[in-house]
Amino acid sequence: MPKNNFIPMHFKIKKGLIFFFLMIGLQGIAQESTIQNLADDAYISKLVDTAMKNYPRMRSYQNRINIAGSNITKAKVSWLDAVTVSYIYQPGTTTIDPVNPSTSYFKGLQAGVFLNIGTLLAKPYQVRQAKQELLIARNDLDEYRITITTEIKKRYYLYIQRVAELKLQISTMHDTESALKDLKHKFEKGEETFDSYNKVQIQYSEHQQTKVQAEANVFIAKADLEELLGTKLENVK
Repeated sequence: MPKNNFIPMHFKIKKGLIFFFLMIGLQGIAQESTIQNLADDAYISKLVDTAMKNYPRMRSYQNRINIAGSNITKAKVSWLDAVTVSYIYQPGTTTIDPVNPSTSYFKGLQAGVFLNIGTLLAKPYQVRQAKQELLIARNDLDEYRITITTEIKKRYYLYIQRVAELKLQISTMHDTESALKDLKHKFEKGEETFDSYNKVQIQYSEHQQTKVQAEANVFIAKADLEELLGTKLENVK
């Protein structure tokens, strides 16, 4: 009679649960490792601070704020533009017109003060406008701070990804290289066919090309990040 291959149901369930929790544990370890590599908040903060100090556009926004602040002061003191002081100097003494005795001509220094009401009334609006321009300049700077922070994070995460891909390609190439050496030794001893040896050679060559591309991706990602930093990545410590 054939042997009974029946496996108790409770044993299958236990086996399935063990496999399930094992996979969950491995997945959790992998995710934790990835998060630890990427979510280095202190280092990212240093990158953002470096970009805000060095990136030219940040300085341009700050210059706009300085100009807007100066315009407020300029608008406040420009109320003097509404006042005009003039004088006329005629040497001699006061004379009376003999034809019209009620008309006299003053000789000497004559001064007058003129007030432009329209210009004076416009000053409060100019001050208010200058203050609004300062507020807009500050809002633009705050908005760009958010933008550059997000962009730094994106480029940093991409750089970390490219480095991880390069490490994976190097590891794969080394494994293939070891397998190629072992297969070459066996092929020379006649224990492996040329077809098997040739396939591994092709794989090794492909891995080399992939490694070169991965290295280029790392350099490109690093250059994109350093574009915002305004300095070498190695200088941020």
